[in-house]
Amino acid sequence: MKNVLTFVVAIWSMTTAYSQTADEILAKYFANTGGADKWKAVKTMKMEGTMAVQGFEFPGTITSKAPNKIRVEVNIQGMKLIQAYDGKTAWWINPFASGDEPQPMPDEAAEQLLSQDFESPFLDYATKGYQVTYDGTAEVEGALTHVLKLTKKNGEVEYHYFDAENFVPIMSKSQIKSGPAKGQFAFTYMSDYQEVNGLMFPFFTETKMDGQSIQKMTLKTIKVNEEYKDDLFDYPAKGKK
Repeated sequence: MKNVLTFVVAIWSMTTAYSQTADEILAKYFANTGGADKWKAVKTMKMEGTMAVQGFEFPGTITSKAPNKIRVEVNIQGMKLIQAYDGKTAWWINPFASGDEPQPMPDEAAEQLLSQDFESPFLDYATKGYQVTYDGTAEVEGALTHVLKLTKKNGEVEYHYFDAENFVPIMSKSQIKSGPAKGQFAFTYMSDYQEVNGLMFPFFTETKMDGQSIQKMTLKTIKVNEEYKDDLFDYPAKGKK
């Protein structure tokens, strides 16, 4: 009888550990990474690091400002590629495609840039018109994870895998919407979490398709809540860069 009781308690404990709700997991995630209020207080962010693609490394920066402004700069063989959105217009300077003058960004490239949320999509997700549901557990590179299914207002679906021990995302899965790989799934892995201004950020990300590494990003610095003027993001007037 004692052995049976011990077995029942063990099974109950395992079931309780896995029967999480989406909101419980998100509450633990925000608590373990600095707190939801501190995340909501982030108004600007600048990330500096290197991107590795097909064996080549390129230095670059990503500067963003609430609610939706972003500027990406990548130095490729001495030439600067810029992609930006000023809240109204997605534009770029692409010396490899359209010369060194600012141009409106092609729709596919703009769609990819604008699909990124400034803040975590899980912050006040319901007020954004998003839905988050618990999708069970899965193993990611030997680690047990809780899987959350995120459905955005436009119908786009993402899967986020939260480490069951620390409750931080270690992988996300999303379907590519455009380009030669349209319809395939991209898997983004996150690691090397470090503290910046009391918040925890992954300093290394790697994107894979069909098990093959497509892109790696290694961050050197992250700056939070520094001041950036709007003209950093604005579509330049004709003749200005």
